[in-house]
Amino acid sequence: MTGQRVVFAAMIIAALVIEVAILVWFFGDRNESDEEPFIGDGGVQSPLEETAACGETSPAASAPNVRFGDARRFAIEVPPAWISKQEGSVVTLNKKNGRATLSVGRARSGDLSVALEDLRSSLRRSYRNLNVTSAKPLLLDGCPARSIAGRARNRQGANLNFEGVVVSGPTDNFVIAGFLERGSEPRLDERVGRVIRSVRFYLSVEEDRARS
Repeated sequence: MTGQRVVFAAMIIAALVIEVAILVWFFGDRNESDEEPFIGDGGVQSPLEETAACGETSPAASAPNVRFGDARRFAIEVPPAWISKQEGSVVTLNKKNGRATLSVGRARSGDLSVALEDLRSSLRRSYRNLNVTSAKPLLLDGCPARSIAGRARNRQGANLNFEGVVVSGPTDNFVIAGFLERGSEPRLDERVGRVIRSVRFYLSVEEDRARS
């Protein structure tokens, strides 16, 4: 039984990684990146929590448990026992035990209501028994955003909780999608929600000067 559970967990995370990467790719451009995979082993305190509001100039250097992506237009906290990698414009975080995954990438330009409907449509195509239980506006790092959350079942039959967020950043729209195996760990929903809300958005130095 233990061996079967390990195999099942591996199938879950493999499906989550593939499907979330496809989900984010559906919205944004795929720019090539030569960054190496990064393993986050920092503390619980997020170094992004005290940064300025959306649209500030990107910090010159990253803290050990922060991953920058897409030409340093955004940054996300990598919790302990999670790993991260970048493919094109998409940064994906995975919990090492295979219970959760989260991706961030650029969304196509336009109104957030259209981006949110695209997100819903993409989720419906990728997951079975999709049930959106909440939908709300919010501010993420000072930027207007829309969030949907609920439950779904992946192609391997695992029951999942999810949250998807579309954000109007300082120069681009972004999409964030997090999934976790339902009931697998206490407080994992809270952790995934916290990681989503750790995302920060930045302008380049040149854009910041031009805006001033």
